[in-house]
Amino acid sequence: MPYAILDNSVRSNLEQERDRLKKDRASIIEAAVSSATSEIDKTLQHINELLGGAVSSNGSAAAVEAAAPAKKPRGKGKAPAAAPAPAPAPAAKAATKAPAAKAAKSPAAKATKSPAAKAKKEDKPKRNVKPSVPFDATLKRDFKGMTQAEAVLKVLSDSPKETFTTDEMIQVLYGSLESEKMPEARKRVALTMAHGMRKGTYEKVGDNPSRFKISG
Repeated sequence: MPYAILDNSVRSNLEQERDRLKKDRASIIEAAVSSATSEIDKTLQHINELLGGAVSSNGSAAAVEAAAPAKKPRGKGKAPAAAPAPAPAPAAKAATKAPAAKAAKSPAAKATKSPAAKAKKEDKPKRNVKPSVPFDATLKRDFKGMTQAEAVLKVLSDSPKETFTTDEMIQVLYGSLESEKMPEARKRVALTMAHGMRKGTYEKVGDNPSRFKISG
């Protein structure tokens, strides 16, 4: 029922917005998924670099090989007890070097990722979306302190035998408005009329353009 009372210009604006959202729905969802996937991959890569691992294609970390080379097996003539003796020394060095390696990687990873992340965001194509025009029109002095709905009720109640189109009601409430504010004004007044009709306060008495009056 509210859709039926919208005048042609408001209806056209709403239909254009609906068609745009239907047309761009898949690309909007794809862009959101791509952005989320990219952020997750970057976070995993950063964590793995801090942990000293290498990132594989599926985001898992590969273990880092020990810095010390594997020792050749000793001959049979050597005493078996002598082999494990030097082993703790390389392990201790690796343990002491680990924090330094993490500290060195952390700032470098952050420094190199920041420009890349900005570049990806800047490369995203900007959609041709019409910016919404803020509706800052002020009611006439006759309606000072009233909301728009209260002002509409006053106009129709004061003239119970008269009928008004949406544009005529805008002229009574606001006077002459700039052309860029008219679509928003028409939408607001049309919704006010629709709400009043649902409550039984107003009734529609004509079409093309729709005309309204106080019920009774």
